[in-house]
Amino acid sequence: MFFCFTFGLEPWKRRQKDKVYNCPRCSAQTVYYEKINDCFTFCFIPIIPCGSTKSLYECYTCGWVNVQAPHQPS
Repeated sequence: MFFCFTFGLEPWKRRQKDKVYNCPRCSAQTVYYEKINDCFTFCFIPIIPCGSTKSLYECYTCGWVNVQAPHQPS
C-alpha cells in the first residue's frame, strides 16, 4: 500500500475583524484587516506557525495591499 503525504511552509492568513473598509484604488468595500505568517503544513493543514506575524489590509477585488490603516474620509 502506498501513501503520499505533503508537507511544507505556506502563508496562513487570518481575518482579524469583521469591519470592512473602502479600497482607495477601486472604491469597493472589500478591504479586510488580516494577519499573515508562514506556517508548517502537513497534508494542507496548518500545524505550527513559523516566523514573524505581519499585519496588513488587503482588497479582495483589485488585490491592493497596505501594511498601514486605510484612510477613511470624515
